[in-house]
Amino acid sequence: MNANIKLLPFLFLILFASCDPAHDILFINKMNTSVKVKINLDPKTDNYNLKRIAVGDSIVFDLKKDSVGCISFGIGNWSKKEIQEAANSIKVIEIETRDIKTIYKSKKAINTILDENVKGTLFKSLIEINIK
Repeated sequence: MNANIKLLPFLFLILFASCDPAHDILFINKMNTSVKVKINLDPKTDNYNLKRIAVGDSIVFDLKKDSVGCISFGIGNWSKKEIQEAANSIKVIEIETRDIKTIYKSKKAINTILDENVKGTLFKSLIEINIK
């Protein structure tokens, strides 16, 4: 058997086994001014990915124009269950521009903003919230 043919299954396995995508929530400032994003955590949360970057009970991003705030959840994809778990760990999301302050304070509203902003077709690994 040709050596190249023997390598094909190995290469196929490596390519697909190493395709674990980053599993993140991004807040992207598309405004011409600075934006403040504040995420208040539920005091009962045990979500390591949120707690490790929190200061006290909140995560704050002061975003200049075209900058990004990122919360990394390691590798993987966003399933409905994982989105719900993240939403249940968050008490409030506040997005404040110079003129408007938007507050997501119910679990349903937080779950909706996360779920509606999942990106990807094959790998749904990114939640990208564009602030316009």
